[in-house]
Amino acid sequence: MKALIMLVRVCGLISIVLGAMLWAGRETLLGAHIGLGMLIALLVFVLAVMALVKKAVVPGAIGLVLSLLLPVVGFMQLPLTFHTLRMIQVIHVMVGLCIIGLAERLYSAVRVR
Repeated sequence: MKALIMLVRVCGLISIVLGAMLWAGRETLLGAHIGLGMLIALLVFVLAVMALVKKAVVPGAIGLVLSLLLPVVGFMQLPLTFHTLRMIQVIHVMVGLCIIGLAERLYSAVRVR
C-alpha cells in the first residue's frame, strides 16, 4: 500500500515536469506524459476502491470520478498547441494537482481504518 502512494508521488512530480516541458514545445515527451498520467489515474482508482472497501465513501467516490476525469481532460487537449494557454490546459493541471492531493487523502483513509 505504501508503494502505491509513493508511485503516485514520483509519477506525479515527473508528469508535472514533463507537462511543463510539453508546454515549452518538447512534443517528443507526449507519450511519456500520457503513460504517467494513465498510471496515476490507475493508482488513484485502486486507492479509491480500497478506500470504499474501508468505508471512506466520500473520498473514495471523488477518487473514482477524478481518476476517470484526468485522462478525459488530458485527451481533450489534443491536438496540442504549444506556447499557448487554453482553459482546458488549466483545468488539466488543476485536476492533476487535485488527484495527487486526493491520493494522499485516500492513502490516509486506507491506512487508518
